[in-house]
Amino acid sequence: MFSVCSRLAFALLLGLLVPASTNAEEKNQTHPLQDQIVDKQGQTLTRELVAEKIRRHAYVFVGEKHDNPRHHQLELDILRIRFSGVEQGKGSAVFEMLDDAQDTFIAQLKREQSLDEMKQVMQWPNKGWDWNSYGPLFRESVQFDALKSGNISRSMISTIYKDGQKILTSTPKLFSATKQSTETQNYLLDQIFGSHCGMQSRDTLQPMLHIQLAKDASMASAMASDARAILIAGGEHVRPNTGAPTHLKTLLPNADILVIQLVEVKADKLKLNDYLPAVGAADLYWFTEATPEQDYCSGVKGRAAQ
Repeated sequence: MFSVCSRLAFALLLGLLVPASTNAEEKNQTHPLQDQIVDKQGQTLTRELVAEKIRRHAYVFVGEKHDNPRHHQLELDILRIRFSGVEQGKGSAVFEMLDDAQDTFIAQLKREQSLDEMKQVMQWPNKGWDWNSYGPLFRESVQFDALKSGNISRSMISTIYKDGQKILTSTPKLFSATKQSTETQNYLLDQIFGSHCGMQSRDTLQPMLHIQLAKDASMASAMASDARAILIAGGEHVRPNTGAPTHLKTLLPNADILVIQLVEVKADKLKLNDYLPAVGAADLYWFTEATPEQDYCSGVKGRAAQ
């Protein structure tokens, strides 16, 4: 049960989950699913109930589209809900955007530092993950002594690319990568094939499969080291049957998991079932406005490798 103070803080934080504007004309909202939170049964949930779930489950996975600003706003709200009323140091916030080579920098971050100061401490590169998108999330996590890297370093990626299965087998935190089903591996290989615009054969993409498995294994391992953890990562990484959640289940078979997918609405898709083939299974689907679509394969000639 919450104390009176906890209930008050909880109620105040619920306000963070409400869209900034409720004026339909200002928001220009025409899609029936936008700003709705729907469970896997297709039922729309109140924000109060969603906040309760975010706080209650031991392991929470949040899947985003990396370049959607609204997703980062919601993630900040989710982190505040997650850690409100929780003793500092109790639980972690794990990020795909941070790798284990940055752990030394993470240990130097302090709650009183500004975003600019944190950026300097982290020696954040100009290319790669956008600091303006993720810096505020890191800073919020630092306030609760919760910030933790989830990804593997570039040097480890290079090593896995060269030595593949041998590295997965010999690295303890990547143990779960060796236990994934053939179905999971085939699904991931299909996704990698598509992301390479079909220009490489599946056989030549095997090293990329090892890397994908290693990334999910690393994120799950980082979560499993705490009794409570939340992961923020790309949507593919949080799919329950093929991403980090299934790795966590390999490590902790009885893990109490909640998967939230932040999903962009599409003009021609008006029902939850319209999104399931692309988004996959989740416990909650949180619908948001969409960013402009980009066809990264539009300049590629032919689809040579089958």
